Amino acid sequence: MNTSVNAAATAAILTGLALAATVSPLGSWAASPDPVARSSGLPQNGRTATATAAPTTTQTMVLAFPFQGGHQRIVDRGPKGLGAGDLVLSTGMPILDNASGQRVGTGDAVELIVSKRHDGTVVDQSTLRLPGGHVDIDGVVRHTDSPFRASVTGGTGRYLGTGGQLTLIREDTARKVVVMKLELVP
Repeated sequence: MNTSVNAAATAAILTGLALAATVSPLGSWAASPDPVARSSGLPQNGRTATATAAPTTTQTMVLAFPFQGGHQRIVDRGPKGLGAGDLVLSTGMPILDNASGQRVGTGDAVELIVSKRHDGTVVDQSTLRLPGGHVDIDGVVRHTDSPFRASVTGGTGRYLGTGGQLTLIREDTARKVVVMKLELVP
């Protein structure tokens, strides 16, 4: 595996993984105290909903994941060296707003390498700790996928009931960060 790309992609995916925007509110749907009413489009007062559904709004954030920071450990469980069965564990990995460079959160993750093929095929479970809640990322990804994407499978707080994807935009070696677009859909 390409060590610098793999380490950067691992850090980005594990802390989970954005175009020139800052972290902004998701809108009124995220503030609803009733996730069933919010996700079903039903009014919270228990009355019958009308035929019109609430518009779906996608929130996009462009995030930068530094090559270094937080704590990372590789557990070599298979033959010596990175390969199938090995784990990459990360906690407290910094997440930056790409436009301002300010820290907007942290990430924690577990990545299980299932194959060396495709520059690393991995099972990833990540949590992005952002203002107002967490965004969860989960799935099997190949580091050679183009575009490289990971699934958003849910969240907590203002991200409760969200879905979406995290897409690699570029590896910025001059700034030593991986830049990713996080798209969240209620």
